[in-house]
Amino acid sequence: MRMHRSFACVAGSLVALLQLGCGGIAQAQVPPAPSVGGSAPASPPPGTKPIDPAPGAPAARPRFLNPEPAPTPAPAADAIARAIAYSERFDGRAVLIMKDGVILAEQYANGWSADRPHALASGTKSFSGITAAAAVTDGLITLDELVSDTINEWKTDPRASRITVRELLNLTSGLEPNSELLGRQGYGIKDLGGANDLAARLKGGAREKAPENWYAAAVKVPVTAEPGRTFRYGPTHFYAWGEFLTRKLAASSRPERTCWDYMHERVLKPAGLEFPKTRFALDQQGNPNLPGGAHLTAREWAQWGEFVRRGCAVQSEVGAAWTPGIDREALEQCFIGSRANPQYGLTWWLLTGADGSVANAGGSEGGRMRKRLERGERPGLADFAAGQTAAIRDGNGTVVKAVMAAGAGKQRLYLLPEHGLVIVRFAEMGQAGANFNDTQFLKLVLGMAGGGTVRGPDAADRN
Repeated sequence: MRMHRSFACVAGSLVALLQLGCGGIAQAQVPPAPSVGGSAPASPPPGTKPIDPAPGAPAARPRFLNPEPAPTPAPAADAIARAIAYSERFDGRAVLIMKDGVILAEQYANGWSADRPHALASGTKSFSGITAAAAVTDGLITLDELVSDTINEWKTDPRASRITVRELLNLTSGLEPNSELLGRQGYGIKDLGGANDLAARLKGGAREKAPENWYAAAVKVPVTAEPGRTFRYGPTHFYAWGEFLTRKLAASSRPERTCWDYMHERVLKPAGLEFPKTRFALDQQGNPNLPGGAHLTAREWAQWGEFVRRGCAVQSEVGAAWTPGIDREALEQCFIGSRANPQYGLTWWLLTGADGSVANAGGSEGGRMRKRLERGERPGLADFAAGQTAAIRDGNGTVVKAVMAAGAGKQRLYLLPEHGLVIVRFAEMGQAGANFNDTQFLKLVLGMAGGGTVRGPDAADRN
């Protein structure tokens, strides 16, 4: 196995790492919400709401995010080393661990490197949820408005006419989740792995062209379930979201006229991420693959996670106060599950809910899923709507709050706000990787004994 190792450690962990015999140790600190390519984070757009309440108003605590430095200690060096070894045992290519904006550890294996963008697959989805929160902040949309008021073609359909923006983004819209109208899933995803390469299997050959227009095609996809009733994982919802936002922008006075322009200017650029649109898979009209087409380096994805963990706050200049560019209440909606699937918010998987609660398997849905497993069937993502999770608890028995953006092949971006942690994991989509377990990995990072199982996105994720 070819491997490149590079650790950046806090001073208290450096000796322990040396004792573990890890080569190539380098010390590098990254300030909170650092910039890529030397560009400073943008100032918050005019008209955005401040994070603090009005003078005299009672202070509100965020439900999930914790923008202040976490009081918890950094993970121990030996715990980090064990977690990295665990990841590599299951086809891992990269692990990057950041606490309060400082990189504690960064390691690459199996031919990967720090400057090589990796396919996020469905980890891409989290950009849409945060973009929606920005659009709420700007008064461009509300989460509970009817999409059919903007996509007028849905007005005459008794089901499509009742879909809300929230239902598009928590995947309960009722739209057929995977439609032939959108072409093959996985278009433009690269480098997930040799014989198990997702792109090679799903694209149907190198000569296949991107669809003409994903967003326009999504408008024609049928609604085959009642809105709000059923969680169904698939790309359709995100292409419909792209068309909805594009039409909203066309009817507004904002300078951005496309979904990409708005997402780039309003959330990616403030996060310090100014990569070209070609880092996304694009259709023939240049629309980005919102459900699964982004390719970022580990540092870039960690930077995105740190931006979100901080409540999407930015600095106008080095040393200035942190100012949020997105309304806190709008942002927190991303981390609240639906009735149909308490384990999925607005484009983010919830390993624990906003209040620390954990979804548990049960009822008829959980029973049907267990019977399928007993018959030897391999469930897909939608089959995990019932939850089936085991909590990650600290030494005091308190549930550790955690969410993740997740993609095929066990690509992961974890946020643990109470611990100030942002963790990136990249991996090849191989058979060994299917056994990687989120709970076990996070417990190893946190130095906790024991096991448990969190069943969420797995290799059945095709986006």
